[in-house]
Amino acid sequence: MRHFMLSFLDDYCKTHELEYDFLYLPMDFRKKDNLGYAFVNFTTSVAAQKFKDILQGYKWASFYCQGRLFTSKKVCVITWARIQGVTGVKALVERFKNSSFQCDRLDYLPVILDPPRNGCDRVTRIHLPL
Repeated sequence: MRHFMLSFLDDYCKTHELEYDFLYLPMDFRKKDNLGYAFVNFTTSVAAQKFKDILQGYKWASFYCQGRLFTSKKVCVITWARIQGVTGVKALVERFKNSSFQCDRLDYLPVILDPPRNGCDRVTRIHLPL
């Protein structure tokens, strides 16, 4: 779920002084589960590379979310999205603004984070770019 992914990213951003300003976790609307990948835009290419260096090969294993234990054998593989290019969040917004999302839950949609999140306790407004 998006709130878990935000918490996960926040933990690493706080520890490693990184910032991100966009997140989209594609969902299977019928199963109400994610598809196993996400689009994240870091505010600098240095931050993106640092995040990749840290988490490439990360094993999800078991974790708690909302009081439930989840177990996964998935391994994190980070790749660069072709659609981001040098314009980052603008390219992602452009890509998803004309997409059709067949769901009734706002937490399944892409979001812009303003100001960018860095894992600290500052208030971040979540904007739907669509």
